[in-house]
Amino acid sequence: MPERLLLIPAAGVGERMKIGYPKQYFPLIDNVTMLEVTVNRLAAMNLFDRIAVVVSDKDSYIETCRFEGNVTVYRCGGETRAQSVLNGLIAAAPGDNDWVFVHDAARPCVEKDSVLRLIDTVENEAVDGAILAMPVSDTIKWVNDKGIIEKTIDRSRCYRAQTPQVFQAEALISALKEAKGSVTDEASAMEMKGATVKVVEGSAFNIKVTYPDDIQIVRNYLQSIQKGQEK
Repeated sequence: MPERLLLIPAAGVGERMKIGYPKQYFPLIDNVTMLEVTVNRLAAMNLFDRIAVVVSDKDSYIETCRFEGNVTVYRCGGETRAQSVLNGLIAAAPGDNDWVFVHDAARPCVEKDSVLRLIDTVENEAVDGAILAMPVSDTIKWVNDKGIIEKTIDRSRCYRAQTPQVFQAEALISALKEAKGSVTDEASAMEMKGATVKVVEGSAFNIKVTYPDDIQIVRNYLQSIQKGQEK
């Protein structure tokens, strides 16, 4: 029976947040960091056999984190997301056919129902992998290097990729090695290999914290969940 490995790359510096340190260590709720919230919420779903957190070998913050569940920290992060995921996979050494769920440390609001839909898709359909994504609702413009609109894209076929993204370990390792760090998500690497990757509808709440304004949105959502559990 293939295992499910959750891998969370957390070696980035989050420059767009402009807080002076990696955004995954921003205190989100009650001085609990965003990384801890993300990992512990996913661990509490009881859907994964193992959880791997990949950080930089120079990370001076990770030792203060307190994780729940079967979590291992690997200090092998690379210069790019793709390299961090690849290094983490090599370090964690999953079985070739194990399912690897790669999730952004900066997406602490992912919901269990979304992950269950992913699991159902990859375990019961004839696909090589799947990702959470949301259909684009805005009109999409294609512009040139001077910012001049060249055409309008058919948004009915456009989706905003989210995470987790899930693929079998051997195939993902091979794809990332060939991509050589030139991709921004795992699905891109798999697409280059001609893999069949299905889009599974995610949730509007599964936002990625990128800018300072995103923090309050995430806090509001998490606090509403917390209040609901206390009732």
